[in-house]
Amino acid sequence: MSAPNEYSAVSEAPGRPIALVIALTLAVGGLVVSTVTGLVGTLLGALVGAGTNPDAAVPALVGVLLVTAEAGFVVVGYAFRQTDDGAEIVVDWIGRHRSKLRDAALVVGATVGLVAFNRTAFAVGELLGVDPVTAVSAPEELSVAVLAVLLPAMLLVVGPAEEYLFRGVVQGYLRRSFSAWGAVGWSALLFALVHLPNLVSAPEAGVVSIPVWLTIGVVLGWLYERTGALLVPVLVHGLYNAAVLTLLFAELGIV
Repeated sequence: MSAPNEYSAVSEAPGRPIALVIALTLAVGGLVVSTVTGLVGTLLGALVGAGTNPDAAVPALVGVLLVTAEAGFVVVGYAFRQTDDGAEIVVDWIGRHRSKLRDAALVVGATVGLVAFNRTAFAVGELLGVDPVTAVSAPEELSVAVLAVLLPAMLLVVGPAEEYLFRGVVQGYLRRSFSAWGAVGWSALLFALVHLPNLVSAPEAGVVSIPVWLTIGVVLGWLYERTGALLVPVLVHGLYNAAVLTLLFAELGIV
């Protein structure tokens, strides 16, 4: 694999232990800030939507929560890039020297492959008697209107925000100290780490969910390293989430 970003020799690459500590701080910091901004967004959304029709209030609240929570990842990534350590990180969204047709084929192939892996992993989980964790924890509040908010949010908010921090910033930073696969692997591990709070209510689901998150992280990291275009993993991330959510809603009989 070839590195997506080229760094000038202005500063020496950090040692691997230091690079890992900083990357871990970015990941945990992203999770903490995301939690805070999400809570603030939820509170404001609840106050604004108080007394309104629940059928309209719930989808709106879901949208506000997603936007404000994901903004936390962007804030942390952007803030780090304003420091001396992060100033040399170059985040290229479109990759100017590659075939767009080839990138489109990678997006389609990776999305289909990840969705198939997700279905297989969840089927194995059911055989083991494990209820895999999904992004939705309150089925009684789900509706077609909620799905109509979630689908564009996956593509326009979740994918761009999380890929900006974990692939663009964290992986880009680690690439200065590690090999391509080293940077991809560590960023994937940190990506899985920030999803662990989803297991608080059902830790046994980690048997299925953790391998899925790790696999997604590795594939997205490889796509960024392979193409040099952050838009590629952004699209795969968003399309994967949208497809899995649609399948979930279909299985629940909502759509």
